[in-house]
Amino acid sequence: MKKLLLHIAIVACLFFVFDRLLGFGLGFLYSQSNATDEYKISYSNETTRDPILFFGSSRCLHHYVPAIFEKELGKGCFNTADWGIKNIYYHYGLLSNILTRYTPQTIIFEIHPCDWLKTPYSDVERANSLAPYCGMSDGCDEMLRQSGNYWKYQLSWVYRYSGSFPSLLTGKFGSMDRSLKGWKPMDGVMDTTGIKAEEYPFVEDSVKITLLERFINDCQQHHIRLIMVESPMYVCSQQDVFEFPRKLAQKHHIPFLDHYRDSDFVGHAELFYDFGHLNREGAKRFSEKLSKELRKIRPAI
Repeated sequence: MKKLLLHIAIVACLFFVFDRLLGFGLGFLYSQSNATDEYKISYSNETTRDPILFFGSSRCLHHYVPAIFEKELGKGCFNTADWGIKNIYYHYGLLSNILTRYTPQTIIFEIHPCDWLKTPYSDVERANSLAPYCGMSDGCDEMLRQSGNYWKYQLSWVYRYSGSFPSLLTGKFGSMDRSLKGWKPMDGVMDTTGIKAEEYPFVEDSVKITLLERFINDCQQHHIRLIMVESPMYVCSQQDVFEFPRKLAQKHHIPFLDHYRDSDFVGHAELFYDFGHLNREGAKRFSEKLSKELRKIRPAI
């Protein structure tokens, strides 16, 4: 019996050492990757100290060009947004991690219905993208606990990177251009055949709304200027999709710049890659317009 217990203890120790060593190596590969997810998440959590940060999902990833905002506002910018229907669970964990390193001056948050509605494929599992940063902040760990994977990530450092293995092997050849500071341009013009407005027939999610409130409160407690934005769509819903964030912004006395129905973009297929994402030219035009709008906000950004 004693020999069996000794063997079990030895195997457990070897597993622990091997897991930590391999996990450390995977973490290094993760931070060096130019694949979209790995680069955006690692740089946002570990490196950026720019005074202006952009938060959001794919529409933010493709629509906000840091170089244009830097030229207009005279301050460094980084686009932390990532694709994959990232929502408030991810955003809150990311903000918590960033605040362990430094305090940005301004956060521009491209809010999306998945941040306050029970939309498909966008629940707490989106927080799992922050698995490599388990233990970095209380807020991140809270989101990982809600996802049900926190203790798995604590037990195994290798498991934290299980969703990234293919990208870690080919990461140096990823498609992210680091000089663009987080912006990922979309090249091409949309096919308008059969395009219909995206509708949101979903109920409000009280947990997401609570996290949105906490996100806002954390920004205000750290004296971060928070601005919520909605960028244009090619074709718009007839419903008042953004009534909720408009009222939320009013409640907390923060700006909400709603360009959802912006006539400079809506219906202009030449500016869109698909019905919900601006192409390279559209993103540049939107960034130029929004950066000038931000410059007029008082107190100044």
